[in-house]
Amino acid sequence: MASKLPGSYGIDAPYVPILTAVGAVACVAFAAMSGGSTRLIWSLFAVLLLLQVAIYLRTTMHGKFVLWERVLSGLGLRGDEQVLDVGCGRGMVLLEAARRLPEGHAVGIDLWRSRDQSGNDPQTTEANAREVGVADRIELHTGDMSELPLPDDAFDLVTANVAIQNIKDRELRRATIEEMMRVMAPGGRIRIVDIQYASQYAADLTAAGARDVGVRRLGIDGWFGNPFYASRLVEATKPA
Repeated sequence: MASKLPGSYGIDAPYVPILTAVGAVACVAFAAMSGGSTRLIWSLFAVLLLLQVAIYLRTTMHGKFVLWERVLSGLGLRGDEQVLDVGCGRGMVLLEAARRLPEGHAVGIDLWRSRDQSGNDPQTTEANAREVGVADRIELHTGDMSELPLPDDAFDLVTANVAIQNIKDRELRRATIEEMMRVMAPGGRIRIVDIQYASQYAADLTAAGARDVGVRRLGIDGWFGNPFYASRLVEATKPA
């Protein structure tokens, strides 16, 4: 099993486990004020909510590292590629890719919002890069993923981890997929992990001319609390 990267990577959407834990505490309070079968029901709700918190934290602090190690290892990178990580946050995917690029380069772009990931800022990502030993292989940008400030046909691999779904506007999500295709070199590959909209991404990639488009589930390492909030992997290739 893959080991976690050195550094500090925060918690994805930290308000989610906090609110779930608050709900569990409320259920415990209702159970204490109730009796008989009602107490049992409230106690069961509390246990289920706490279990969701545990699964969520396992995924955001361990599981996502395992699944991305698996995804990147499966690509058979040569080591001289140019990689772009969209919505890079504190650098988990960016740096895992950079470790595989002794002769390559990895670029990360983000708006650095703590709502999306706790403690999200470029200084933290740079510190993590130094701990991993890849600070000389990465470059960070501040920008909108639906309007990438990057040249055409520049990257051999474009990735995104639980990032595009933070865009609530359907047309902006489509624009993001089109931008990812634009900056990707002919023959390049896209790998997107997200909880929502995977089928939309696949449809948009197909419409943008991608081939070998596919969607698959990633197992319990991608569960954000329960199987109804499971990550899926979207794969595609830009025609050569």
